[in-house]
Amino acid sequence: MPRCSVALLLNFVPPYRVALLRALEREVRRLTVLVSTGMEADRSWKTDWRGLDVRVARSIALPYRRRHPDGFSEALTLHLTFDLLPRLGFLAPDVVISGEFGPRTLQACLYRRLAPFLGRRTRLLVWATVSEHSEHGRGRLRTILRRLIAKLSDGVMTNGESGARYLESIGFAPERIFRIHQSTDLDRFTDINASARTSTGAEQAVRLVTVGSLIPRKGLRSFLQHLIAWCGQHPDQTLHWRLIGEGPERAALEALVLPDNLRLELPGNQPYERVPALMADADLLAFPTLADEWGLVVNEAMAAGLPVLASNRAQASEEMVSDGENGWLFDPADPDSTEKALARALDTPPEQRTAMGAAARRTSAGFSHEHVVQRMTRAIDAVWAS
Repeated sequence: MPRCSVALLLNFVPPYRVALLRALEREVRRLTVLVSTGMEADRSWKTDWRGLDVRVARSIALPYRRRHPDGFSEALTLHLTFDLLPRLGFLAPDVVISGEFGPRTLQACLYRRLAPFLGRRTRLLVWATVSEHSEHGRGRLRTILRRLIAKLSDGVMTNGESGARYLESIGFAPERIFRIHQSTDLDRFTDINASARTSTGAEQAVRLVTVGSLIPRKGLRSFLQHLIAWCGQHPDQTLHWRLIGEGPERAALEALVLPDNLRLELPGNQPYERVPALMADADLLAFPTLADEWGLVVNEAMAAGLPVLASNRAQASEEMVSDGENGWLFDPADPDSTEKALARALDTPPEQRTAMGAAARRTSAGFSHEHVVQRMTRAIDAVWAS
């Protein structure tokens, strides 16, 4: 199959995607990344493209709030790009990959239909990082627009089985859905020294770590209340929860009265490169999200050798966590499910947690950038050949 030129359309390039895009760049004839902004305002990351051909389009950002049927709301941003069509006309890519289902992808659909009149052959792949939980309760107009995109595009890439089920429900043909998991820089986490998790002293605290924005969707306040209840029932045992990130839930978390045997550490936002070190002395990852299209921190924690206490409302949990083998699964909307999984995780002997962490690390190896790029190139070749 001849190598194609590719235009990738995104809101911005997060740091965890840079190595992936550099690997993809080596597999195609030309990769050009068109972004709506260098970095979104609510992100603490630094802009770092490390030699990629990234071009910032003329756009405006419109903030809005979405109310999820599961009872939380979140602040989101809609990017409107003004010069996308002429940029695509100048680049003349063989394949356009467009992130998500917004105005950017509608413009990509228009370019896909206009290209033959310009004497060009172009194919369009939508990159839909979605799950059934993340898309639950989308409005009628949005669903109509997505069904239109399904008709006008040549294929769609998504994170896993939950995303595929959602996409099929809005009109994508099963044979046009390409399952491509999310990946991270595994080497940054596999170098963590597991001996850092060995504590000394008569009282050994079980150390939990969580990485993510402190927002209602992450289910942090409810999970902390479960930790408080567990500590009340186990006064002779100690928990330490390091919660890395920042957001509007911080004040509510700090306001909760904690028992003496529970320590909550809130170091705030941390540079991306420091996250592996902050995982080094943890015993397990806590991931109580109410809805996540993936949950890349699960990849990172598993690569670091941590078993994962994970909400079943994230696609990473569905695709990566085997209950009782490399982690524990629970439904954050079900208090009984959460309490039972929490008890199982915290009652697991340290040597068994270590073995589960080793199993988690083996699982993470199957979610490398190399595997993801192989699947992406197969999807690109498939739509180009169609």
